[in-house]
Amino acid sequence: MTGRTLGTGCVAGLVLAAMVTGGCVSQAEYDQVVAANRRANEQLLQTQEALEDREAEASRIREQLSERDAALAALRQEKEVVEQAKSDLEDSFAKLQDLYDREVARAAEPHELPPFALPEELDEALEQFAREHPDLVEYLPEYGMVKFRSTDLTFERGSDEVRPAATDALEEFVEIVRSPGAEQFHVYVAGHTDNIPIGRPETLQRHPNNWYLSVHRAVAVQEVLEDSGLDPQRIGVMGFGEYHPIVENRPNQGGHPMNRRVEIWLVSPDRFLTSPAAEDDVELPAPDEVEDDLTK
Repeated sequence: MTGRTLGTGCVAGLVLAAMVTGGCVSQAEYDQVVAANRRANEQLLQTQEALEDREAEASRIREQLSERDAALAALRQEKEVVEQAKSDLEDSFAKLQDLYDREVARAAEPHELPPFALPEELDEALEQFAREHPDLVEYLPEYGMVKFRSTDLTFERGSDEVRPAATDALEEFVEIVRSPGAEQFHVYVAGHTDNIPIGRPETLQRHPNNWYLSVHRAVAVQEVLEDSGLDPQRIGVMGFGEYHPIVENRPNQGGHPMNRRVEIWLVSPDRFLTSPAAEDDVELPAPDEVEDDLTK
């Protein structure tokens, strides 16, 4: 279009020049040629302006494309980061799932208590203690446990009063566990019952159910141990009621003598329940706080 416009303007100029030089044109023809030349110049200017506008639009489009390419590259990079994070999370999840599956499988496997061994001298003393009281006491060295076989031999039926024979045996036991080879161990007393509900009114007044009876009997043993000279800071007391039988309770008749028992466990402080706190770690209340508590 530009070439045609320029060509028309040049021709018009040449024609005008020839006509003027030759002196053979009329004024009207001359005016027509001048007007045509003017129109050609105007078209040329319009074409140039349109070309500049198109070039500016093309520049804007190229700039937009460049911005879009940069944004697309950033999105691709972000996608790579997200995909890597997703892959890392999947790997972590797979490891956690594998760990969980192994722990579940291990928990489902039957397992025993970890090996436990008392010092040789203490072990021999407890063995001898059990031999001297075969009807009353059983010693399980693998657990560090002395078991009073049946509370029928230790207590009156439905009572938490320790029989004299059991009291004598507990006093002997205290002499053993106060020896230098045993003083490092805690002494935990656990009471157990069978599944026979408490029915006698006089018993129910003191022991509303087997939970209470098992705990009260364990406390009664603890009191004998303490009265016999065992440091109370070494003693723990538990009651399990009827819920930890060692043999099946007899149907219809109910209960079983072997389930009515008191167990005494010798336990190292770093293996079970509690450990002694250093005196420096104990935070004592301020005197004014104690006075406030006493006046409440």
